[in-house]
Order: sequence, then structure tokens, then C-alpha cells
Amino acid sequence: MSIDNQDVVIAGGSISGLLCARELAQNNHAVTVLEEHDEIGIPEKCDGLISVNALSSLGVIPNKRTIQNKILGARFFSPSGKLIDVDSSNLDIVVLNRKKFDNELYENAIHEGAIVEKSTRYISSNSHNSHITVNSSRHQYNCKYFVDAMGVSSLMKKQKFGVLQAAKYIIKANWFNSNKVDLYFNQLLSPGFFTWVIPINESLAKVGIAGYGINSFSNLDYFLKDKKHTIIKKIACPIIVSGPVDQFIDNHNICVGDSAAQTKPTTAGGIFSGGLAGLFAGQSINQSLLSNTNLLSIYEKRWRDIFGSDFNSTRRFRKIFDNLENKHLEEIFDILSSSSDLQDSINKSGNFDFHSLTLLKALGIKRITRLFNIVSSNEIKKLFNN
Repeated sequence: MSIDNQDVVIAGGSISGLLCARELAQNNHAVTVLEEHDEIGIPEKCDGLISVNALSSLGVIPNKRTIQNKILGARFFSPSGKLIDVDSSNLDIVVLNRKKFDNELYENAIHEGAIVEKSTRYISSNSHNSHITVNSSRHQYNCKYFVDAMGVSSLMKKQKFGVLQAAKYIIKANWFNSNKVDLYFNQLLSPGFFTWVIPINESLAKVGIAGYGINSFSNLDYFLKDKKHTIIKKIACPIIVSGPVDQFIDNHNICVGDSAAQTKPTTAGGIFSGGLAGLFAGQSINQSLLSNTNLLSIYEKRWRDIFGSDFNSTRRFRKIFDNLENKHLEEIFDILSSSSDLQDSINKSGNFDFHSLTLLKALGIKRITRLFNIVSSNEIKKLFNN
């Protein structure tokens, strides 16, 4: 097996890995990405919901090729069907075609000089005093830094908790709103999570479900059984709700994205948080290579400075939500739906990329006080004082 010398080897050719590669290649470092699939963006596991502002922060210019839809609001349904309808048109949220989006990042990385080896499986890596040896299904590499961007499969080797089995269909139907995301809460059908409907256009939608200890495909079929639809595609997609791992860095080894559980504990979304991790990782590795000094801690500090507080709060939201029963959900919906100023509060505080900030400001002290009678007051105090 031939040995290839590289500055950096990245295992995983999705958002985090490709943004990291782009950043390094822009600075003239030799970087190779190992992608086990023969096509970038396959399988398309993420639903691609993100704000235009977040895309800009990742150095990506939104275009018609990658954007499937614009989202103007969200509808929340209680177990009994109570509805809270929220306008989010001011938040500039879009639905991405993840396959096309990932391929755009791939083309950007290649254009800057990165090498992306498709159909190449990462096997192992070993750290030595002067370098790291990375073994793949095709080559052996000697590199100075190794980036784990392999996703949930890598994470599950580090921790067994906080990963929910999820199922997603692409369906053809006409019963959803073409510009609003629907979220259905039911602790019997999707315990600890929810069922979601994300419209692609007037006739196509991404419909998914996740929960603790469920047969996700069976439960998704049950949700859809009385709704006329045609299934176009089925996708199995485990999601991460644990919050980030304790440590992103081990000497010259670094993890980013789903490998570091950098997804929102509330919704499991991670395009922005994982993508920014890839950028920060690339920038800190660049600084390390230029100075011949390990400066990887800059990456972790920058990421936690931006997301740490929000993720800690949303992790507490998750702890509360996990212990709610349907009757508690109904009471919460009653409180929220009876608040005439809720929409105004959301409009003023709305931030799609930082959920705890939006939730806490929108709820306000009066609503939080009423929620004391439903859930643990200690946990809510922690949230509000964070």
C-alpha cells in the first residue's frame, strides 16, 4: 500500500469536513478528504432547514440550485390537535437540497485545491511523535493533523446515549402548508421528540419521526395512515440530541460536526453549528501549521463561546421535555395558545439559530411562572438564569 504525505487528512465528506478542507486548501495546505460513499451528499439524511444568515456565516452564498423552498412559519400541534401557528417570515429560513448543497461545498473545496477521495473508507489512525498514520481502504497517509468528520457512526463509538432512531420519507401529498413547517408532539407516538413535516414545494414534503425506543418506520406509517400520500423515498437517519461531547481535541486529532455531537439538543439540527465547527477547525489547524505550534484549543474555545450557553440551556429544555406526559403537553399548549402577545414576542426575539434565546424571551416571566406548576421549577430556574 502506497504512503501519501499530507498536512491534514479529514475522514468524512459532508458539511463539516468539506468546509474544513476548503479552509485549509485556501491557505495552500495539502489536505485530503476520505469519503466512503461514491457520491457526495448520499444518503441525504438531514432535512436542510437553516437561516440565510447562518449560510452567510459559513461563507456560502444561497442560490436557486441548492434552495428548495422558503419557510414563512411553523405550526405546532398538541397530542389532541390543538394548534399554535407562528409566523417566522422575518427569520429568512430556507430548505436546502442537501445533496446539491454538499456537492457545492465539494466543488468549492476541490476548486481551492483539496483532494477528495470518494469510495474510500477510513479504517484506522495511529498517533506518533512526529505524525499521524491514517489507514484507508485505498492508501496509507502520514499527516500532521487528523480530523474526524465521520458523523454519528463515529460518535456512537464514544457514547451510547443521546442518539435517537429516526425515519424520514419524501412524500407526494396535498394536505400540508407549502411554506410552513409542521411539528406534531405526542409522547406516545414520538416519545422525547416529535413528528415533522417540511415542505419542499406545493406537492412534495420531507416527513419524519424520531423518539426513544420506537420502531420509527412503523410509527411514521401510523402517523400517515389517514393522510393521503405517495412515498417517493425512504431514509433511515439517526439523530443526535445529547449536546456536544466533553472534548473536541486529543493532541493532533480533532472531531467536528456530528462526530462531536454538535447538533441542537432540541431539534437535532446541525448545519450551522457543525459547519462553523468545520470552519473554526480549519482555521485553527492553519494557524497551527503556520506557527508549528498546536493551537487547536482556539477552535474549541471559539465554538463553545458561540454555542455553549445556548446548547446548555436547550439540553435542559430536553431534560424537561423527556419527562413530560401528553397531559403536560396539553397544559403547555393551553398556556401558550392563550397568550395573545406570543407572536409579537417571537417576532422581537426570534433567532432560528439560537433556540434557547428565542424560547426564553418569547415565553417571558409570566408564562414561565405558569409553567412552574407543570414541570420542575428547579430546571426552569436554571434555564431562565443561564
